[in-house]
Amino acid sequence: MKKILFIILSLALFASCERKIDKFNASANGLDFSNFVAVGNSMTAGYADGALCLSGQQNSIPNIMATQFKTVGGGEFRQPLIGTNDGVGFAQVPGGIYCYTKMVLKVNVDKDCYGTPTGTASLKPGFISNPDQATLLGQLFAPPSVTGPYNNMGVPGATLMTLFYPGYGSSMGNPYFTRFATSPTTTILHDAVVQQPTFFYLWIGNNDALASALAGTDMLLTPADTFAKYYPLAVGALMSSGKSPKGVIGTIPDVTSIPFFTTISKQLPWNGVPLTAAQAAQLNTVYALQGHSEIVWKEGLNPFVYRKENGTIAQMEAGDLFLLTLPTDSIKCRGMGIVDTTKHPLPYIYPIPGKYVLDKAELANIKGRIIEYNAVIRNTAKTANLALSDMNQYLPQFESGMVFDGVQMSTSFVTGGMFSTDGVHLCPRGNAVAANFFIKAINDKYNCSIPQVNITNYKGLVFP
Repeated sequence: MKKILFIILSLALFASCERKIDKFNASANGLDFSNFVAVGNSMTAGYADGALCLSGQQNSIPNIMATQFKTVGGGEFRQPLIGTNDGVGFAQVPGGIYCYTKMVLKVNVDKDCYGTPTGTASLKPGFISNPDQATLLGQLFAPPSVTGPYNNMGVPGATLMTLFYPGYGSSMGNPYFTRFATSPTTTILHDAVVQQPTFFYLWIGNNDALASALAGTDMLLTPADTFAKYYPLAVGALMSSGKSPKGVIGTIPDVTSIPFFTTISKQLPWNGVPLTAAQAAQLNTVYALQGHSEIVWKEGLNPFVYRKENGTIAQMEAGDLFLLTLPTDSIKCRGMGIVDTTKHPLPYIYPIPGKYVLDKAELANIKGRIIEYNAVIRNTAKTANLALSDMNQYLPQFESGMVFDGVQMSTSFVTGGMFSTDGVHLCPRGNAVAANFFIKAINDKYNCSIPQVNITNYKGLVFP
């Protein structure tokens, strides 16, 4: 299953500034945080490093917020804790699901195309362990290690519409919700609303765009009119509690600004195929013989070739992005994106599969849809008189780096200190910053004085 995402940190307005947390007397200003309920997807659940694990849940955004709420009368915050710190992630495969553990940074000894070590070492994400499938499946479907009801209703993989799906917690639904759903036919929203929250958090919609982007396409986006219809209904359901709760909701960050979509493109140019005049002529002959004379190679730097959504092939253009899953060894050693050099006597054209590329047209559609989603979220916050954390405006502040409480952070993969090893989800320190943004929105809207988190108390990415 594709996982979902997202991003954030700090209270600084400019990347060149360092901000510190102001100290003041804590006050709820009349708000009741005794039963705080959070609804969302993987970012809410504490999913990180490609899996759901105990430490990730303990450092989830709403759990960090709940800790701060205790300073103003907040109550216990229960989460459906998974019984392994190695974590469990899964992917849908023919006939069932395939499970794996979380990832950690490992020292990787680089090899050439013949398998000979080059003498160069680098850090790369790798699975923390490799247990058998039966063990992982048992951990995935084991009931939580604490009893419910659960204040954290974050479900990895959830979209806006799945909040309303009866059976999403059944054996045929989402295994993460199956773990703690109150019945096979219940919905995420129902199990949240029946708890009668006194204050709620809703951060949903990331996967309505992210799931499509992770697949290298714009074909899986939730229709804008569907989002516009059901988002206010989700908020209305949470506000229907007999406790008449207040709440905070969040906008959706630009998913294409996260490391999963930017890392490889910073290292490998879209036109990273240098050719001599003779090499270009040979490639033009190969492509013409195989019915693709529309692809033209020339002396100098040339774009890679990729397969588009409609099955045709094309050369990449400036602004197209490689996904983090791009098999760079196939480019280096087999000629992916040019011709398959292992085919003899005549090389075959070897376009990069479309699932590894987001082209400009797809990017524009995804970005446009996120703008439409966020317009709905902002309007709903205004209409319902709720606090709004505009998460979409914060991510760009970290692209060039931001110092907060003496900690340098950015959206760079591994070295940036915000994202986990999957390039999509935040690490504990990134979650602490996101929690600060939500707390800031609550303080601003309701004139509260809830202390913010000291991010230095939370770990960034752990190096071996």
